[in-house]
Amino acid sequence: MKRYAIKRSTDDNHKVLSILNYDEQKREFTIDIPEDVTQQEAPFVMSLFLEKGIRHIDPEWSMRWVRERIVPSSRQNIGQILRENHLEAYDEYFFLMQNQGRSYQDECYIEEL
Repeated sequence: MKRYAIKRSTDDNHKVLSILNYDEQKREFTIDIPEDVTQQEAPFVMSLFLEKGIRHIDPEWSMRWVRERIVPSSRQNIGQILRENHLEAYDEYFFLMQNQGRSYQDECYIEEL
């Protein structure tokens, strides 16, 4: 199991807003939100779960968060992208690591724990 802190680059203290877990055998992500993170501090998707009192995000919704941050598998030139990255198949984990989980939609990034 690999673990990554989800942080926001605009925070001076770079507080851990969530923990992204990756099970290499299952190729599955989950997200845990620490008790000290408020709904206002959390990234948007996580704040929706906090609103309901949920601090553990299941694999389905965690994968949705990951896919918002990477090259989509439906991209027109995905074959070329895979070849240039020496990949035989599409790999969400690879693409997430390639850009440290950064997205144009927010200031969040991931850092290995």
